[in-house]
Amino acid sequence: MSGTGGRTVNIPVERPDNAVIPLAEMTSRQLIRRATIIEAVIDLIAEVGADAVQMRDVSKRSGVALATVYRYFNSKDYLLAAALEDWQKRLTRRILASRAGNAGLDPLPAILDYLRRAQRAFHRNPNMTALMFQMTTSVDPEATATIDHMNRTNSEMFNRLLEGVEPEDVPNITFGLNSALSSSLAAVLAGMMTLEESLSRVEWVARVLLADRRPG
Repeated sequence: MSGTGGRTVNIPVERPDNAVIPLAEMTSRQLIRRATIIEAVIDLIAEVGADAVQMRDVSKRSGVALATVYRYFNSKDYLLAAALEDWQKRLTRRILASRAGNAGLDPLPAILDYLRRAQRAFHRNPNMTALMFQMTTSVDPEATATIDHMNRTNSEMFNRLLEGVEPEDVPNITFGLNSALSSSLAAVLAGMMTLEESLSRVEWVARVLLADRRPG
């Protein structure tokens, strides 16, 4: 703010040319454009793998000018992390929608449903599986913040799916389920385990973790 002739004038803060537009400040039109960019990235990851994705290819596929792409995502790692988060969010929404109105019931069926869907989805898109593990080593601050947000969303989903389980048990059960899922996805990606073996072993872990902890 600045004083002019005794009046207070609000002066808009100008961001550097390379500054990313904060998600919370985007207009509906900008959010649609951002979604278009992410959709293009998801398609490219499936086709060529995350390492081969180039910002210019994203611009061409999405129809959004390259300079504008950088106003939404100032690095490739940030763009890839956003694509991974969006891809996983779609799965989470489907699971929670199927759980609606069933709070307090046995959580095991919904947990098993999520674990099966997740494994099959990653199996259909091994490039996304590879990206998930790749993002754990990213040092890009925007990418790291995005992955942290994705992990919090994942924890919130498990909190809802595990309603009725003793609250003090939920973090440990969530950790166990995520660990089993991650190790199985890594084994399938490396060719050390088949999808069917992965499905069977992750289900076994889920049943053991939830034994005697489900509503009466």
